[in-house]
Amino acid sequence: MSGGSPQHGGSIYVKHREIVLPGDLVASGGVNVDRYPYAYCLGDKCYSTVIGVAEERGENSIRIVPLEGFYNPQEEDIVIGIVEEVGITSAILDIRAPYKGVLPASEIVSKHYSPVQEPLINYVSPGDIYLAKIEKFDMTRDPLLSLKGKDLGRIVDGVIIEVVPTRVPRVIGKKRSMIDMLTKETQCQIVPAANGRILIRGCPSGDHEAIAINAIKLIENAPYIQGLTEKIREYLVVEKVRRGLVRGEG
Repeated sequence: MSGGSPQHGGSIYVKHREIVLPGDLVASGGVNVDRYPYAYCLGDKCYSTVIGVAEERGENSIRIVPLEGFYNPQEEDIVIGIVEEVGITSAILDIRAPYKGVLPASEIVSKHYSPVQEPLINYVSPGDIYLAKIEKFDMTRDPLLSLKGKDLGRIVDGVIIEVVPTRVPRVIGKKRSMIDMLTKETQCQIVPAANGRILIRGCPSGDHEAIAINAIKLIENAPYIQGLTEKIREYLVVEKVRRGLVRGEG
């Protein structure tokens, strides 16, 4: 670790994008540290709980991004869930977390749904896939899902790939720089969900879909390379020329 740098009454002991280990001192004093679940504080000293990367989040603020790990649900997150069970009043979805997502029947059918008149299994089946929002979650019960919102609902086309959930912010990029570039270069609709599932649909061809998938996997495997957005752009351009999707110059 690097030596501490004063930050208006506090000190940050790691550089931006420096690798940290469990137990490493990352900050002290008045530094704002995102604590749960990747850091903890004792007194005025804060430590990493995981193998991860330190990221400065503006002046006097830092967070730890784990290099690996499960998805930790947060309210308002957009997730892609796969139906595992269909009950009387709700469907239970796998959201790649230690908890299952609960999707009420009223979200799938209507607010006036009556299980007595028609069973929920008539409307939803195990294996169905939904793009949903985590509406409520307080760790005392499984996350409650909602389909209220733009483009939320059952997914009926496209392909879904999975990446490590902590890589999703890198797939999106700062101010959406990476995801906007991927969309422009591949002409695919790419929908990254917080739980590490990514929907790819509407591609002009199977080749466009393939290079989109390959590019996302490259991002997943090398998320902290400087200038990654431009490197991925170069890869896409070369691949499109190689596959005959565009003409090379010269």
